[in-house]
Order: sequence, then structure tokens, then C-alpha cells
Amino acid sequence: MRDYSLFHSDSGSGNYPPPPPPPSFNPPPPPVSPNPVNSGGSASSNAIIALVLGILSYIACGLFAAIPAWIIGKKEINEINAGRSPEAGLTLAKIGMWLGIVNVILSILGIIVVSILFALGMLGSLFNQ
Repeated sequence: MRDYSLFHSDSGSGNYPPPPPPPSFNPPPPPVSPNPVNSGGSASSNAIIALVLGILSYIACGLFAAIPAWIIGKKEINEINAGRSPEAGLTLAKIGMWLGIVNVILSILGIIVVSILFALGMLGSLFNQ
């Protein structure tokens, strides 16, 4: 007679595959950013330089700081839009660029006004003789 039981251990005859190992709990790795440069939380140095030059253009340096602020700010905005610089510097670069643009415009208007006043002064001195 056969011995029937509820639990029958494998005798190792090879008829049954071995049981799978118990699952181990490993949390999934964090997602990898496709662009590691863009994942930073701080502004790039070019954005900061554009802002500093834009401020200096009003305080001391005039056109000598305004034109580089405009150029560096615009280049940095293009770098951020292309994904090569962190987005944290976008606002700084825009402010620096616009400070440079406005200072260039005001400086050119000032040069025109001073030139007109100088020309009127020279004409006035000719008629007073």
C-alpha cells in the first residue's frame, strides 16, 4: 500500500525543479537625471557675473560694464535654454542682461543730449561775439 500524506518532501529524484529563492527587498535606485549639469541648485558663475556687471554699470563703470553684462547675460540665457547650464541662474542672467541693455540705451541718449547741448553752446558762443 502507498503512503498518502498531505506533506510529501522531495526525495531529490530530479523530477521537480528547486523552489525559487525568497525575494529580497531592495528599493529601486533613484532616477538618474538625463542631464547632470542641469540638476544643480545653484546659479552658474556667468549668470552671477552678468548680474554684477549690470549693477556696476549703474554705479561706477557705465558702458564699460553694461556692454559685457548684455553679452554675458545673453550667452548664459542661450546656455540655459540649451541645457548646458543650471536653470537656477536664468533670472540672474536675465536681470544682468536687461540692466546692461537699459544702461546702454540711457548712455547713448545721454551722449546725444550732451552732444546737442555742446553744439548749442558752441553756436551760442559764436553769436555772442
